[in-house]
Amino acid sequence: MPNQERPHLLAPPRLRIADCELRSSAPKSQSPNPKAQIRNARGFTLLEIMVALAILATGIVTVLELFGGSLRLGGKASQRTQAVIYAQNVMERVLATERLEDGQKSGEFPGGYRWEARVLEVQLPEDDRKRLSNREQATDFFHLKEIEVGVFWSEGVGQQSYLLRSMRAQADQPDQLGEKSE
Repeated sequence: MPNQERPHLLAPPRLRIADCELRSSAPKSQSPNPKAQIRNARGFTLLEIMVALAILATGIVTVLELFGGSLRLGGKASQRTQAVIYAQNVMERVLATERLEDGQKSGEFPGGYRWEARVLEVQLPEDDRKRLSNREQATDFFHLKEIEVGVFWSEGVGQQSYLLRSMRAQADQPDQLGEKSE
């Protein structure tokens, strides 16, 4: 009989209570001395904890400095954006005038911003004038005007500025172009 030859293969294994003992994962100390058991116990040393806290503190300080820097940059960007808006506003008002007269004007905006607008006639170099005079002399009816708008504000210790430039061709006299002046 083949079943009698191998009874251990067919019978379920038997468990005994003695086989189910609880074991500690910590290595057993061979010495009965309690101080030696404490030294052999697993855990973190004071030095390891101090190093971990130093690394954690360095990371926290770095993150806080990044937040502070981003707030400062956000404030600077906001001021510069406001200056650009003010400069565009002044430029549009200057360009909206029918006749640009040479000169300078200035004023202030809220928040400590001040502006200066300057209109100058562009003088062409002599070589360009000769070249243009050979044409039909149509350019004699126009003058080129340069408009420059600067916005200034204080930031920290120093003063910041934003400069905007544009040009416009302006007729000398509207009646020379065939337009009727009223």
